[in-house]
Amino acid sequence: MSGSKIDKKRAAVVGAGAVGACCAAYLQRDGHDVVVLDPDGFGRGCSEGTVGIFATNIIAPASSAGGVKAMLTAAQNPDLDTLMINKEFLSEFLPWMASFVATSGPLSFALGREALKEAQRLSIPALRAILDKDVFDEHVKERGWISAYESEASFKAGKADRDVRKQHGIAVEELDEKQLKSIEPSLPEKLKFATLFPREYHTANVNKFIAAIGDVALRNGAVLKQRSVDHIEPQDDGTFHVHAGGEIVHVDVVVIAAGAYSAKLAAELGSPVLHCAERGYGVTFENADVGLNTPVTLAQNKCVIAPMEAGLHVISSGEFAPIDTQPDERHQDRLISIAQDLYPELVGKTVTRWSGWRSTVPDGLPVIDESPVHKGVFYAFGHSHLGLTQAGLSGAIISALAGGREPVMNNTPFKIDRFSLTPTY
Repeated sequence: MSGSKIDKKRAAVVGAGAVGACCAAYLQRDGHDVVVLDPDGFGRGCSEGTVGIFATNIIAPASSAGGVKAMLTAAQNPDLDTLMINKEFLSEFLPWMASFVATSGPLSFALGREALKEAQRLSIPALRAILDKDVFDEHVKERGWISAYESEASFKAGKADRDVRKQHGIAVEELDEKQLKSIEPSLPEKLKFATLFPREYHTANVNKFIAAIGDVALRNGAVLKQRSVDHIEPQDDGTFHVHAGGEIVHVDVVVIAAGAYSAKLAAELGSPVLHCAERGYGVTFENADVGLNTPVTLAQNKCVIAPMEAGLHVISSGEFAPIDTQPDERHQDRLISIAQDLYPELVGKTVTRWSGWRSTVPDGLPVIDESPVHKGVFYAFGHSHLGLTQAGLSGAIISALAGGREPVMNNTPFKIDRFSLTPTY
């Protein structure tokens, strides 16, 4: 097994989202002197735009036959949809798309599902291992997660997916209109059928949860520097100079956990990877309490609504585009319209808009690995929609590799050099 020796003590973690915070907490616990580098501090960026679901019921990689169909439809569709590909970016996106198609074959998909299923099984225990039980329970509740349908036909169309999840040990309940109404009486009458995943966890304040993880690292001696990392310079003695906002941080270990901004740093360090930034969109109706108890996916509209401390939050899937493009506010306009159609009392409420970049690689699995080029450089990115869910597991694997120990899960499926086509980022 690869992994740096335990005498590597000084560690820099680039990124303070969910994944970076967990990496920092695990490394600090293992005896490293940790500095965390992020201009915005803990829990900002992509992390703050989620609806707080720990989505352990997702065990199928996005690179599937259905995923390919959806991606090809998005590539050809000139109109606004829940999944968009920036058409000016399409030629640059083709290598990523080609790999996405290649990894959707039956064998690759089956291997990916086994890896993802194991990662999901370990994700909550890995998060619990960072926080005291009382702190975890304060921030995270087992609220479940509902997918709601307007028609019986669309509900029945999801039966095959429900059956597969049941076969793989995921708790699934099928709800009729009366049962759905008993759990979520505030939902409108047009939502008549639902799937309930009763064992899913949820946090109503993602920022506070990630900050609590960051506090574990800080209390144990980690240092947070709110600086952007400009360059990482390997030294002849195997150490690294991390250039961040005019300061040079000299360390033995570097963990790149900067989400969609990670691929550029990885390429500069000799590990180019097929990668695409996927922009998520969301809106929050501030201080709005519509009586919703559980996060709900609206199957027809392909978006999720969730009760959060700040109000009612609504998010959609996303847009594949260059990371320097401006957000398309039509996505947020659409979410506002959907929410107000469900709950007319939201009309006139103050709405805040969010957009942020997810980090996505073609096979739907994250990159959690030590660099094959520079010993002591580690990568933890590419989690797509599962960064919050898999953050603890990522930290556990990274800290084990950095300490020369066998990780809790074999990270072979998460190797950074598993893609063969020319990268893009």
